[in-house]
Amino acid sequence: MAKNKDDFDNEDLPLEEEQETPIVHDYTDRRILLWEEDETRRNVSLEFLTDLLSGAEIEAVATEEEALDALDNDDWDTFVVDFMNDGVSNSEFVKRANNYPASIVVAISLAFLELEERDPVKLEQIRRLFDVEKNASPIRAQ
Repeated sequence: MAKNKDDFDNEDLPLEEEQETPIVHDYTDRRILLWEEDETRRNVSLEFLTDLLSGAEIEAVATEEEALDALDNDDWDTFVVDFMNDGVSNSEFVKRANNYPASIVVAISLAFLELEERDPVKLEQIRRLFDVEKNASPIRAQ
């Protein structure tokens, strides 16, 4: 004999699978400066970061001179560079960006962003780099 719906106790009914709601991250208060000399990589990186960091204001520059000019003329909270590019890690821009108050320098391989297939786990790891806050307190020698 077939049972109808009323013959089951509610406890016996299968639980609906809980759907994970994706967390929406809001970066509308963020100002990010990206320095990448290669035009293709710069454009791909800008598109990637714009998609990853919803609402962030992101400016991409091609040369160290443009990066230094932007550093001098606007307020930024994050700087993105690729230390795999020649001369970036010991550049004047990186030295100044590292000492810029209440900001962070995110050094990532931008070549990864050119790949067609992007691993969600790696994307989340990259997004988390932008959630780190730099301590605005100056370090004082005692």
